Amino acid sequence: MSKYFDIVAEVIEDVADISRDEINMDSSLMDDLELSSLELMTIFSDISRKTSIPISNKNILEFETVADIVAVLDAHS
Repeated sequence: MSKYFDIVAEVIEDVADISRDEINMDSSLMDDLELSSLELMTIFSDISRKTSIPISNKNILEFETVADIVAVLDAHS
């Protein structure tokens, strides 16, 4: 598993108050985790801050799963 999965899961857990057990690579951000667009913006901002990898807010809705976020982070490392 990617080194970024733990960071992404931790941020989602903190921002959305979702149990870590409910978060996996295949989790759909909107359907499974029921994240709002405001939560997504906060999550991406926090991930960018923790990883120093910029994620554009205009691309937020292109991400469908946790794996999509991790793949972008992996591509930048």
